[in-house]
Amino acid sequence: PFPQCPPRARAAVASLVPGRSEPWVASAARSGAMVFADVGWDETGRWDLAGLTDLAHCQAFLPNAQEAMRYTRTDCPRAAAHALAEHVPLAVVTLGAEGAYAVDSATGTAAEVPAIAVEALDPTGAGDVFVAGFVTGTLANWPLADRLAFAGLTAALSVQEFGGSLSAPGWAEIAAWWQQVRTCAGQDPAALQRYAFLQDLLPATARHWPLRRAVPTIGFRP
Repeated sequence: PFPQCPPRARAAVASLVPGRSEPWVASAARSGAMVFADVGWDETGRWDLAGLTDLAHCQAFLPNAQEAMRYTRTDCPRAAAHALAEHVPLAVVTLGAEGAYAVDSATGTAAEVPAIAVEALDPTGAGDVFVAGFVTGTLANWPLADRLAFAGLTAALSVQEFGGSLSAPGWAEIAAWWQQVRTCAGQDPAALQRYAFLQDLLPATARHWPLRRAVPTIGFRP
């Protein structure tokens, strides 16, 4: 049977379902875990924020723009983020090709980071990778904008490979990408500055970009 509470951890990720509560979410929060939540499309069409009862135990909520606007009855994803911040400490709204916007209700800080333009081969799992990147930055106590930038970067790198979770980048991929963009002529100085925080996190030397991986074959059909 599924355990009523996951092992003690600094963070946990939950997928909220309208009208349904998972006891482990509250248990994890009481045990000191920061719970980061996303949500799927509301097939009922109600889009009732009160129906997401586990949101009360979450540190952060990370819906996409359409989900956020429907739940808050707003017509702007940024306005939706501010509305959601009244219900959760951190509201993060992903904006697709425009990037992401976040509001920290504890400090009143808002941040927006544009997306990195890439050629997407397989978007499977990109949202999960974004959440994982944001969790990483939050646990490291990075500034809000750096967390958004890192989450967006990891998601952008992931869609350039096949395989869902298998495409999530590691530090080697991130280091190789950073070395490449820093040495590539014609880069926007403001864009480079946005990711300058990586300099102190990554090794001084890195493998050459792009890195190639074996393509997963599970699920492929002739």
